[in-house]
Parts: sequence; C-alpha cells; structure tokens
Amino acid sequence: MNEKTGLQSIIPSKKEIGLMALRGFGLFLTISGMVGITIILGPLNYIVRDLTFTLVFDSELYAFLLFLLLAVIGGAIEFLSNEGLKALEKQR
Repeated sequence: MNEKTGLQSIIPSKKEIGLMALRGFGLFLTISGMVGITIILGPLNYIVRDLTFTLVFDSELYAFLLFLLLAVIGGAIEFLSNEGLKALEKQR
C-alpha cells in the first residue's frame, strides 16, 4: 500500500534530487579539471594564448596537479552519487 500513483510516481524524492545535483557538481568539476589540463598542456594552450595559469601558480606543474586533483575529485563525487542513485532505485 506504499506505492505512489499519479503525479507522485514521477516526482523524485528529496534524496534523489540532492544526489542528482551532487552528480552534476561532480561532472562540472571533472570537466573543469580536464579543460584546465588541456589549456596548460594540450592544444588549447596554442589557441588561448592570453589565458595562462602560470602567473597565478608560478609553475605549470602546480597548475597541472591542481586541475588533475579537480578532475579526480569530480569523478569521485560523480561516481559516489551515481551509486547512491542506483541504490535508491533498487529500493523502489
């Protein structure tokens, strides 16, 4: 007797909405880290010449490690929130 009907059946719970927002934030961090890495090391370095991070960090190595850390943390957040969504789906 705990089944939802009508409009309540398609509206996600507060936990699901929170996990989806956390997943989006993790994806944002992952993509930001990858774009930062490509600006420092990859082909975007030659396209966007005015945007340099070496002035802020004084080293390409520190900037690379920071963006790598962003990508790894974002991937971990996205993975854990995705697993939480799968667990909530199994409960239904």
